[in-house]
Amino acid sequence: MARGDPEHGIQRYDVPLREYRMLAATTEVDYPYFPFRISIDFVLVHNAAESQSKGKYREFFEKAVQKEGLIIRHQQSGQTHFTLISTPFHRLSREAESTQMCFPLKDCEVKPGMPSCCVPLSKIFVTDDTVRFINAPFQRKHGSLFVNYHDEKSFFTPAQRGCLTYQILTKIDISKDLKNERLGDSQDSEQEPSSSITSDEQLRRKGLTWLLMRDVYEEAFVLHAPSKEEPYFKEMQNGSLKTYNEFISEIEHDPRKSLSNAWERWYKFQPLNKIRDYFGEQIAYYFAWQGTFITLLWPAVIFGFIVFIYGFIDRFGISSSPLDWNHCKVVNFLGKTENVPCGMRNGVTLFFSMLTQWFMSSFDTKMNAFFAVFMSIWGSVFVQIWKRNNSVLSYQWNSDDFHAIEPDRPEFRGSKMKEDPITGEDIWISPAIFRYLKMIGSFFFVSFSMLLVIISLMLVTLLKIWMVYNFQCNKEYTFNCWLSAAFLPSVLNTLSAMGLGAVYSNLVARFNAWENHRTESEHNNSLIVKIFAFQMVNTYTSLFYVAFVRPESHGLQPNGLFGLGEEFKDTCLDDTCSSLLALQLLTHTLIKPVPKFLKDVVIPYFVKLFRLRMYTSRTEAKRVEAEEDDQANVLVREWLKPSAGDFVLWEMNEKIIMFGTTMMFASLFPLSPLLALIIGFVDMRIDAHRLIWFNRKPIPLITNGIGIWLPILTFLQYCAVFTNAFIVAFTSGFCSTFFADGEYCTVQNRLIIVIVFQNLVFGLKYLLSSVIPSVPASIKVALRKKRYVTAHIMEKGDVPHKTRIKKRTRMVKLAWITSNHKARRGKRKNDTPTPPKMMMKRLLQD
Repeated sequence: MARGDPEHGIQRYDVPLREYRMLAATTEVDYPYFPFRISIDFVLVHNAAESQSKGKYREFFEKAVQKEGLIIRHQQSGQTHFTLISTPFHRLSREAESTQMCFPLKDCEVKPGMPSCCVPLSKIFVTDDTVRFINAPFQRKHGSLFVNYHDEKSFFTPAQRGCLTYQILTKIDISKDLKNERLGDSQDSEQEPSSSITSDEQLRRKGLTWLLMRDVYEEAFVLHAPSKEEPYFKEMQNGSLKTYNEFISEIEHDPRKSLSNAWERWYKFQPLNKIRDYFGEQIAYYFAWQGTFITLLWPAVIFGFIVFIYGFIDRFGISSSPLDWNHCKVVNFLGKTENVPCGMRNGVTLFFSMLTQWFMSSFDTKMNAFFAVFMSIWGSVFVQIWKRNNSVLSYQWNSDDFHAIEPDRPEFRGSKMKEDPITGEDIWISPAIFRYLKMIGSFFFVSFSMLLVIISLMLVTLLKIWMVYNFQCNKEYTFNCWLSAAFLPSVLNTLSAMGLGAVYSNLVARFNAWENHRTESEHNNSLIVKIFAFQMVNTYTSLFYVAFVRPESHGLQPNGLFGLGEEFKDTCLDDTCSSLLALQLLTHTLIKPVPKFLKDVVIPYFVKLFRLRMYTSRTEAKRVEAEEDDQANVLVREWLKPSAGDFVLWEMNEKIIMFGTTMMFASLFPLSPLLALIIGFVDMRIDAHRLIWFNRKPIPLITNGIGIWLPILTFLQYCAVFTNAFIVAFTSGFCSTFFADGEYCTVQNRLIIVIVFQNLVFGLKYLLSSVIPSVPASIKVALRKKRYVTAHIMEKGDVPHKTRIKKRTRMVKLAWITSNHKARRGKRKNDTPTPPKMMMKRLLQD
């Protein structure tokens, strides 16, 4: 029943106890003027004990929401107040038409295509059986042409409902209402004379994002679909089976369970269409990119494993001389070996010296140059195949046709008025000179942060040199030397990189906001570039140091590091630097997933426990008798879950860094693709599980690809060509192998190797990019057909005749079989069955 809300002054519908308990198992509620249950599309949360001033903001916003045709309902649990927003079907349809969102057409079924770089081995690996149709921009006057248009519950997917509702809410602007009202009477002005934010005319748009920025609403999120696999229902099943069956009967569909069964299987392909239907295009594109990356790693893994086995056999396999336990051969920190009398040496020490010698010489082989060429070309093939997959997905999902209206960021502050050339209205702008000056300031900050990374590396190097001198590793490379002078510095470099990265991430977000970007896309793109630039230097500096500064033949430390003397040299022989680089890369690869797991799983778990404790304390203070009902409420359960945050940004950054590491340094560590494959495969399934069950459902967003990450991928593949060329020429032993006489390995000859390598690789890359088109021929034909169908609908108001021929043919064949069957039974003895071709011709003529 509707009644007045004393706080908001608007009509409010309180949820009755029966429906309140029903919310434990469904995300739909009953409205008095709807003949069916309507879903909750968006939830806003605030503390009911807040001041009256913020209540005024909520009042204006909710009135604007109702004017937009959305339905608002309130529910309170303790001191936590939930504002439930539902979007009726007609309002979703109007928004879908204005944004040109595409939907499938009836009788226009197409074969479901799954973007893949290779032919599927068998249908047992396929998980996505979604039927796909030709799509066209939605028009309400031609609504009957679209699939499920008359079924209001199934026409829009969960992601589309959330995206369209969020689109409507972000376009709402209450700045004019606030300006007219001035937030109440003089009594309110006396209470807050200087904190009135309505006088700040530079913040023109005041909508949902602005309210969240000002903490008018604490949080805004989209509800997950109810599922029988939730821990709450499993606990209920162990208790009262009658209550469990009563609650479960409310769950008609279980999309999360279906998605989990298809997505979390380790041997199956990803159900990309189902991911898109539930989470939206932005997250679906990320997992599509990761799936392409993992799939294309298999050739690199196989080739890299062959190179590793070849190095293992070449160095100490069949061709090696048998071990002589009477003559001990030891290796020092620089990789030099010498014979020493065994004396009192035990077998363990001798075995470790032998193992160290094998390890230091097993990664630099004759195959490294060929593997470097392969990995450089592999990067180009990967980028080209991803473009093809992206074009396939863009066609299937029609993400290029969506025209979202992107409002100004609430943090944007203009200092000058200018007429909008499109609308003619006066808008606030920030002069370009101010933005450029701020960008220069951010550039110096990023550069200073990179300098700190280099200083951190130098400090760890000085510590390593001190340990080498202290443990006398320049004489013999013992286990203590390996632990203190090799493994520990690698761990310190990795921990330093992760610590600096965590501090930098917090600071760079503030600097990026200080640049005052107008739109969210500009803000995100600038943030991505800053984060990637730092993480690239933060991750690759130690690897570049081992590859190009430490080799003794390069002569970069003639008098020790920083000129401190011969005893402070940090060098390695040409054929052992590869092994040290492999050790550093191995440490990076194995240690970096640990803090990511802590950040993604462990810390959010404790945050959830903390939020649960805070919520329980609020509930006990007001409504102890309703605690059981509150815990059963789906709103409370979803609110207590940790937010996924900028999921795509941080996950893509992590995977792009791994992609660059695999391409640039795999030539000296052939097992790097294997490690990347294992980590990516496990991480993908963990991300799937936490998105479905652990985190809140991210707000679905529509994009047409991975955005600015694609130019970053192109940049990395060119960096990989130059890096591999210099590694082959200067770091590996390819030059001494190519020239029988080592005297010919001069700087000039090494540069010739670099030039030949680069020209060869760039030529092959250009050839492959020409052979592999970015858009498949089938997609070009499909796009032409889609344009034809769309134009026909706009002109004639129906689907073209030819797109339904297959269905009519099936109907004609069925009619011919029926008539033939009747004729055989003698029911129509004088009739001759009409052949299907003739019947088809007559039907088309009619």
